[in-house]
Amino acid sequence: MTTAKTQQQDSRLTTKITALLQEAILCGLLPKGQLLLETHVANLVGSSRGPIKRAFAQLHADGMISRFEGRGYIVGSDQGTVIRTPISARALGLEDQEAAGLKERALESIHDPVESQLIRCSLHGRFRINENELANHYGVSRTVMHDVLMLAQVNGLVVKDERSRWYSVPLDEHRVNCLYELREHLEPIALSKAAGVIPMSELERVGRRLAEAMPRYPNLPADELDDLELDLHVRCLGHCPNPELVEALKRTRCILIFGKHLLGREIALPHEEPFFHEHQRIFDAMMRRDGEAVAREARAHLDKARLKVLDRVRHSRSMGVPLDLPYIKEAAVREAALTA
Repeated sequence: MTTAKTQQQDSRLTTKITALLQEAILCGLLPKGQLLLETHVANLVGSSRGPIKRAFAQLHADGMISRFEGRGYIVGSDQGTVIRTPISARALGLEDQEAAGLKERALESIHDPVESQLIRCSLHGRFRINENELANHYGVSRTVMHDVLMLAQVNGLVVKDERSRWYSVPLDEHRVNCLYELREHLEPIALSKAAGVIPMSELERVGRRLAEAMPRYPNLPADELDDLELDLHVRCLGHCPNPELVEALKRTRCILIFGKHLLGREIALPHEEPFFHEHQRIFDAMMRRDGEAVAREARAHLDKARLKVLDRVRHSRSMGVPLDLPYIKEAAVREAALTA
């Protein structure tokens, strides 16, 4: 069911879109006879069709648009020539970059909540994710939601089948071991290559951030802990001059995403710092431009991290929290490991 917060967001969005259309009609940007379709407007502003439908209903009640024999509405009430050219951002009084900005803000506003739910789906098993229902649930267009799911696919959270249906990818012990095997083969090499080119100023910055966080642990916000992980495993690694290594490792980011949304939130922080000293040794080797030491320290770090993540995944899966999400249409595989 739609939450009260989602309903408030939908209401504000409907008001904003209604005002946008009213202004465009009154100032002549949308001429009489212009065809208005929910899908066109939704794609321009990054909304789902629900707020557009309600905005159209309000404009219709105000006499600013009218029904006609075809699909959608037309501007005005005259039944003359219908202008069927799809409307542009400029027809709504927006510059192209403003329309793109609206979509970008819509994507940013839902990315973390969707990612959080997808990682929970993965912990429960393989589920079909209905893209249309997911877009409606968060009040965005399917275009925006598709972009979110495409990023989730790159990060190893979801996959598409041969009929272009989305499914969560189970995150169990077997998959964690497979992902760490991939990381242990590729990440030390990628980091050692990055060590030769990463600017010293960036290494000093990430090292300083880590040093400042150490004495404050465990009194750290979960978001800051996640950001410290990204410093090494995404930002520093991203300097690797071999883009194929960086791309291949993106699929393993679901491990970082798991920690981001659960560690320090649903899973208590460990008594001992989780990775600080291990990261520090890698940064120190990077600052010396010692590729062999970087690779060696990275392998030692990943070896320890695998055991910690396995324990956390087992704990999360054993909790058996039910999934009550309207966009999950069917359970393709319910894994017996949940009750093992």
